[in-house]
Amino acid sequence: MNLPTDYFSLFGLPRRYALDEQALSESYRALLSRVHPDNAVLADATAKRRAVEDAAYVNDAYRVLKDAVRRGDYLLQCYGEAPLGSNEALPVEFLSEQLDAREAADEAWQAGDRDRLESLLDSLIAAQRQQQKALAALLVDGETPSTKTLASARQHVLSLQFLTRFADDLDEKINA
Repeated sequence: MNLPTDYFSLFGLPRRYALDEQALSESYRALLSRVHPDNAVLADATAKRRAVEDAAYVNDAYRVLKDAVRRGDYLLQCYGEAPLGSNEALPVEFLSEQLDAREAADEAWQAGDRDRLESLLDSLIAAQRQQQKALAALLVDGETPSTKTLASARQHVLSLQFLTRFADDLDEKINA
């Protein structure tokens, strides 16, 4: 089966940051059922290998689009941007706020203040949603973003990546 190289086209979705997660899941299940290696049990070795490769590709594409950070990074790459790097700078003000929040989380953790940790996590989740909303406004279907828009979107994806890691760390502490 010749699968589209664009992940959005693969699942029949518009190329934009805002995503219909139900449509993605439904399309994923339907597509995976068509390319699953179990369908090639009686085929020759080449067809079996191709089925495994196709299923892996569909799974990878699904994981990318399902994840808010990876989807943003993928969209940036679709518009010719380099993949996110680990040494990219975020605005000093943002980093300062996050440092303060991490210190507050450490203090709450040391004090055993679960309520404070959960409150901080709620704040992080709200900040993640804000970044996602900004990305949805910047990366819309049918429009090729300007260089300035792509630079702004990159900062939002980087911020979202930072917030997501922090939220995951905090969630781990809460549930430890």
